[in-house]
Amino acid sequence: MKKALLSWMATMLLCINANAQIESCCDCCYIDCVDSHPFYAEIFGGANFQRIKKSRGIESHDQTGCIISGSIGYQSCYGLRLEGEYAFRRNSLKGMHFLGRSFDIHGHFKSFSYMANLLWDLPLSSWGCAFWKIQPFIGGGIGYDCQQIKMQNVGLTFKDSKRHFAWQVIAGFGYPLFCDADISLEYKYHQGGFTHIHNHSVGVGLTYNFGSFIKV
Repeated sequence: MKKALLSWMATMLLCINANAQIESCCDCCYIDCVDSHPFYAEIFGGANFQRIKKSRGIESHDQTGCIISGSIGYQSCYGLRLEGEYAFRRNSLKGMHFLGRSFDIHGHFKSFSYMANLLWDLPLSSWGCAFWKIQPFIGGGIGYDCQQIKMQNVGLTFKDSKRHFAWQVIAGFGYPLFCDADISLEYKYHQGGFTHIHNHSVGVGLTYNFGSFIKV
């Protein structure tokens, strides 16, 4: 009886030890991936909402548009990420108010932006409030915008373009799909040369993490 009890206890201890090793491996998997994959690339797409203030006596109304962007970045071990981003935004214009009259118009607003972003992955785990590996982040960027706006109607045409300094604020949260890829939900507030046009973008990003180019 004693031999059977000792044998059963030894078996249980071995099982507990093996299970602890498996859990430890799983817990550190994501950290190891981050440490060995500092470079990443992201594609992002979603809806672009504009708020257009009155300018030069002209007030326009737009439809919900789209945004598509791509970025390449580097992630440090402190949760800071530095990335370069290219983004395209486009919104169709459906109406204009000018000199006390309203017009139905055909036109669009579009922009091409080149941004340098600095993002910070908030260390929730070190604060004791991690939620299912969800990784929130915040940040901002500065860069250069090429913006175009065009509105036309019978007997009336308005066209303008600007190349100017641009800035943006970014917030969102990501979730690891597997060791090399993450999915994220992001919000971006962007403003360029037309200071009366404010862009609010909401969309989904897909990130792929590359291996380190230099292995020590």
